[in-house]
Amino acid sequence: MVDQSRIAAIFNDFMSLYLGRSGSGIEQLCKKHDYHRMLMGLLSNLDEAAKVPIPQVMKECYEVYKRYRNLEMKKADWEAIVEETRKLSEKWKSNKWCNRILVELIGLLEEDEAERRRIAHEVEREMKEMEAAMQRQAEAA
Repeated sequence: MVDQSRIAAIFNDFMSLYLGRSGSGIEQLCKKHDYHRMLMGLLSNLDEAAKVPIPQVMKECYEVYKRYRNLEMKKADWEAIVEETRKLSEKWKSNKWCNRILVELIGLLEEDEAERRRIAHEVEREMKEMEAAMQRQAEAA
């Protein structure tokens, strides 16, 4: 599962760097966060980032992520995310930097959903194995 506190730290560290409040540079930030894809997304297309109010865009994009990050996603949730991200993209005139942030955040949500499905499948398999073992014990008795 995606470590949400790590994502928050990446957003905060990038904002500190952007605002000039960070004592470290980009290289140290990359090493600190092990070149995490979210950080790489934030650092990409900085020429495009300069065309939008970065703090506001980051806040709005992160709000979408926060709203959905702990949900067991259903089709309607994915449709809502797509619609929300589409609206944000339109609001910021399809800014490449903003779109990259949205793509990375959706990717994180997809990773979480895949992990939830994997765990559910594993639990279901273990339960079936346990039921079969119990049935064999009952038949043997």
